[in-house]
Amino acid sequence: MTTESAAELAAVEDLLIRVLPDPMGFAERVLGELLERLATPAGTGTVIPSPTVADPEPAEPQQVLIDRSMLLAAALGACECWGEDRLCRSCGGQGSAGWVPPDPELYVEYVAPAVRRTTDSPDSPDSPHPVEGEDHS
Repeated sequence: MTTESAAELAAVEDLLIRVLPDPMGFAERVLGELLERLATPAGTGTVIPSPTVADPEPAEPQQVLIDRSMLLAAALGACECWGEDRLCRSCGGQGSAGWVPPDPELYVEYVAPAVRRTTDSPDSPDSPHPVEGEDHS
């Protein structure tokens, strides 16, 4: 055995003796040191701050309306064109509400509350009425 390999073996044995009593503590120290080194640019000694997720850019008002229209169309089983485009590749102008079965989750979210509101009216089952506690002024 060469002197160099004997020294390496002694270093490994010394390391194992220090690690064995508390292997998790050792692993945490090593990982902490590794993370610190990875966060420090070579030669600068300064730590790079952790990356943060920025808020997504706000959508344009027109895009918000387009998205809402698509959600409501799906909730009512309509095509995205609402059956108003004779040249529509999806429905050929036939895609008004009820054209296909409504999306169940979107129906529950958007349509069911309005249906409940109109059918729970003590005055008339066909007329919408204000919900108690809501201010519509």
